Amino acid sequence: MLMQPSKKRRTNHQKKLELAVKGLENIPDEVFKRTELTTLRLYANRFTRLPDEIGNLSNLTELNLCGNQLTSLPKEIGKLNNLTRLSLSGNNLVALPEEIGKFSVLKSLHLHGNKLVSLPKGIGKLSNLTMLNISSNQLTSLPPEIGNLSKLTTLKLSDNKLISLPDEIGNLSNLTEIFIYRNQLACLPEGIGNLNNLTTLGIINNKLTSLPKKIGNLSKLTELNLRWNQLTSLPDEIGTLSNLTTLTLSGNQLTSVPEEIGKLLNLCYVYLEGNEKLVYPAYSMVELFDTAKEVVEYCRTHKDIYSIRGRRKNMWKSLKLMYIAQHDNNCSATFGILPIELIWIIELYAISDPYIETKK
Repeated sequence: MLMQPSKKRRTNHQKKLELAVKGLENIPDEVFKRTELTTLRLYANRFTRLPDEIGNLSNLTELNLCGNQLTSLPKEIGKLNNLTRLSLSGNNLVALPEEIGKFSVLKSLHLHGNKLVSLPKGIGKLSNLTMLNISSNQLTSLPPEIGNLSKLTTLKLSDNKLISLPDEIGNLSNLTEIFIYRNQLACLPEGIGNLNNLTTLGIINNKLTSLPKKIGNLSKLTELNLRWNQLTSLPDEIGTLSNLTTLTLSGNQLTSVPEEIGKLLNLCYVYLEGNEKLVYPAYSMVELFDTAKEVVEYCRTHKDIYSIRGRRKNMWKSLKLMYIAQHDNNCSATFGILPIELIWIIELYAISDPYIETKK
């Protein structure tokens, strides 16, 4: 005898509607009569507009309209004041209505892959927001009101045209990770040093020439990725990032590394390839060899990067971390005093080693 679904289960099922990947050009009128709906998933269709009647569905907690062709949102969307998750990625939105600020319980907002050129001030009213993804738009700036998102933990800003960040970003006291890849930032606001809970900071392929001294205040930071910028130096305060495990500075214009880097006792991975004029100071080198946890990286040429993994670690018991810069016709590294255990390893670049894995 087949078990009949419980009344509660049937009721929950009736509150969810999925019309995804149907090739629909319009949302059926019947949908807007389903006022009991809590979940509505309409992703990967061909909708070009969202009817005003969307405001009838005031019980919605999740609305997914990703992968359509929407160019705007009606003001009536602000009536969905029970939304906790709103997904609008992969549309053609150029602006958001101020009414978006009425989503008082919204926790997750996905706007990746639209054509937004600005954000409304009302976005600062999303007091329960924890996740904001506005990557792959055309933003050149952020409103200062973004600093009001006190519960935000994840902020994704990659692939925009940002030239600066508001100092108010330092008010995001619960932020744990921020990704700002492929923008046009030339500097960071001093307020960045107020992000006391930040564990991951990724600012890849921007135009940074320096870092604020207050970056040393990020006591919980474990990963700092500044690959492909225009950094010429690092502040000594970087040596106070006591929880840092991964430091990526590849593809910059560094000529030296501050000796304070030797104080980073938890550092496991350091990437410095592509800094063609970099000279490693003897003090910080020896300190890192003595304290860091694992062999990290070996660069044979500009294009070939090899990682030496744990299977070889036991062979070099006194060696914990290795900096080997590019050894080719275009650049070379000048090393200070090195432990004798490194002599054979530095010569490794001239031979083939089957135990070294290629990273592509």
